Amino acid sequence: MKQWKLNSMPDGIALTPEDFWQFSLGHYTRAGVEPACLSLQNHFGGNVNLALLLHWLDCQQLSLSNQLIQNLIDTASHSDSLLRQYRTMRKNLKPQLDHDGYQQLLRFELTLEKQQQSELITKLNTSTSPFLPSTHTPNSCNLERYCHQVGADILLLPLQANTP
Repeated sequence: MKQWKLNSMPDGIALTPEDFWQFSLGHYTRAGVEPACLSLQNHFGGNVNLALLLHWLDCQQLSLSNQLIQNLIDTASHSDSLLRQYRTMRKNLKPQLDHDGYQQLLRFELTLEKQQQSELITKLNTSTSPFLPSTHTPNSCNLERYCHQVGADILLLPLQANTP
């Protein structure tokens, strides 16, 4: 897996949506991550893209303030409604579609997910001094606080998937 070196970025260099997307695709396929993400989304009302972003930053030991995490939650909430509506429609249409038609709907849903990720990265990149001094244990700070906020503490370890 590619090692993301965000913590060595010089000031003024922005995080890219494509790097975040590639990290997300790789991490989502790790053992236990997909079911943990779906549980976060379906049982705790959490946002998978935000959880992946917070974990990506944790892997780089980049800690966010609680206020910035809340701002990211607010940013994600704007597209969450559209994503929820689309997922419901896709699930309702599944029995009426052939395999190719259903796969086309899944691909479009991924486009919506990627757009939400881009919105999150834009919010992060346009925030003033987004990163706090790193004083936390790797893989725990941002994602741990988010899981606690949505009542999904039990999902922290599966979401991290023992990421080094």
